[in-house]
Amino acid sequence: MDDVVVVPSKHQKLSKDVTCGEGMDVISSLSDNVLHHILSFLSTEDSIRTSILSRRWQYLWTSISDINLDDISWSKDIDKIKDQCPMCHRFSDFVDRVLLLHDASDIRRLHLTILDPVNSSRLNSWISAAIRHNVQELDLDLPVRTRFLLPCCLFTCESLLVLKLFMQCVLKPPSFIYLSSLKTLVFDNLTFSDDESTQHLFSNCPVLQELALINCGWKNIKTLTISVATLKRLTIEDDRSLWADALSCAVKVHAPNLIYLKFTSTLKGHFHLCGISSLVNASVDLPHRALSQQHVSRVIGVLTGICNVKSLTVLADTLLSISYADNNVVRLPTFPNMTDLELNAEFCSDLTGGLINLLEKSPKLEFLDFAQGFDSDYIHDQEVCLMLERVPSCCCFKWFSLSYFEGKPAEMRFLSLLLKNATVLERMTLYCEPILSTDSEKEEEVNNQLRSFPRRSESCIIELL
Repeated sequence: MDDVVVVPSKHQKLSKDVTCGEGMDVISSLSDNVLHHILSFLSTEDSIRTSILSRRWQYLWTSISDINLDDISWSKDIDKIKDQCPMCHRFSDFVDRVLLLHDASDIRRLHLTILDPVNSSRLNSWISAAIRHNVQELDLDLPVRTRFLLPCCLFTCESLLVLKLFMQCVLKPPSFIYLSSLKTLVFDNLTFSDDESTQHLFSNCPVLQELALINCGWKNIKTLTISVATLKRLTIEDDRSLWADALSCAVKVHAPNLIYLKFTSTLKGHFHLCGISSLVNASVDLPHRALSQQHVSRVIGVLTGICNVKSLTVLADTLLSISYADNNVVRLPTFPNMTDLELNAEFCSDLTGGLINLLEKSPKLEFLDFAQGFDSDYIHDQEVCLMLERVPSCCCFKWFSLSYFEGKPAEMRFLSLLLKNATVLERMTLYCEPILSTDSEKEEEVNNQLRSFPRRSESCIIELL
């Protein structure tokens, strides 16, 4: 019959063309492209170890495009690595060999993590080697704690798309800088040397889209100026525990295409945002030791600069400052476009005033998120009632979310008042703590109680997740 399909027996012998005889190395018969693809799934150290498999594999690793080396892995595998690299008695020797023996192909990404001190000339040779191989992503995590001159070729590298430097040293860039392709720049723990060179660096990254300045040193800076027309994401973040090293200079940002801002700082200087009209997401954390009128004015200045934002995240100290912003000295701006507001702090009575002020200035608010839940020991019903009575937008948002929900009496009273007053609320999402979600009897009791509360909006759906 023509439609009969013959299925080969499991024991049918393979043809001579595809035999796997004894000692046959099937993998090595694959093309270089396939073998390189296989190596891409291995760590750099493991890729190098494949050189002992056969003569075919001996130098394949020298063309890997992603190099990720850290001396933590090195210290764990030092004996195995020495078998393949007898000359490598220290991690820096190993890095030398990896970069020196790399073939003429490009290096797409180089990531180095080194905990022990490294000679500056040696580090420069590694950076220069990566640049000669048209590196696109350079990520260095190094314990350099001195004034250190990065090689000039780094600041004119045409292939570089991403530059990340974690180095505890003073950054002294050369006079000529032009990073024509750089899109992402991250400085972590670097100390800037002066205003002019810092501004010169940022302004000569013509296509920069993301800039992150994390725990940087500002003692040599009077005014930090960031003027980049293409910038879309900006992060300035200081360690909250290091008050003495916090951002002490003035900051001026001109970035008309900025869509994301994260700003965490004790804010000892003024923060000026110019022409920021396209902002979508912003997170503001402005801690203080002692709340002063000067600090409140600076906080309001930051919020004024981002008043066109659509989604805003605030923390406790920022809300406390906002609570003092309804006097005649400084006034909180209106947020005409804001639809989403996240409180990334435990809600308590101390924050009610700031939240009221913020809600009153948010006429289009649709989503309110208590991302850290309640501090149930510090919630007073009369202040919650005041908030719901004073703020029209409390009755206008469509979605309320509460995390770390336990069904405690203070939480239930708040939700009862909210359901009673919210006229257009469509959805209430409660993310339960394990103490509630693993107790089916308690969860059912809370669920029934929630459904028994009077609702201003009959269509509101309550979700316990």
